[in-house]
Amino acid sequence: MKYFVLSMMFAAIVPSAVAQMTAIDSVTHKEILIGPVERSAFDRTNWYRSNSDLYAPTAALIRDIDSLDAGDSVAVVFGSWCPDSHMWLPIFLSITDSTSLARKIGFIAVPRSKEGREKLTPGLDIEKVPTFIFYRGGKEIGRIVEEPKGDIGANIVNILKGGN
Repeated sequence: MKYFVLSMMFAAIVPSAVAQMTAIDSVTHKEILIGPVERSAFDRTNWYRSNSDLYAPTAALIRDIDSLDAGDSVAVVFGSWCPDSHMWLPIFLSITDSTSLARKIGFIAVPRSKEGREKLTPGLDIEKVPTFIFYRGGKEIGRIVEEPKGDIGANIVNILKGGN
């Protein structure tokens, strides 16, 4: 089941491979993203544009990530309705967009409900969003749940080093 979710998620990486799906949020009654999402979907949102410049990765951080990338990939499970996703997803992308990971990130948008999350991400044990799940050789090597502990760049490097 986990491989089904991963294959569905990485289909979102291929441009135009997946149509953007939306639903109506149960609380705000506004349109939200649901399911696999293409990277370009974020560029059109106010929350992405307003938060994407909050973190400026250093050249050393980019080199560290690139040197540790051993064919890794990342699944990002987020809520387009969620303030934590609005904050951390743009910051995460401001780092990874300049790295070798940029082409190996898949995005899955989930609704507020636990049942909706489980339906879209079976077997991934998503409790909070955003959740950034790092894989190496198809196996999870670490995750950042909701918000990083300390500096997000250091969290990414630590996970890629195998330190979770």
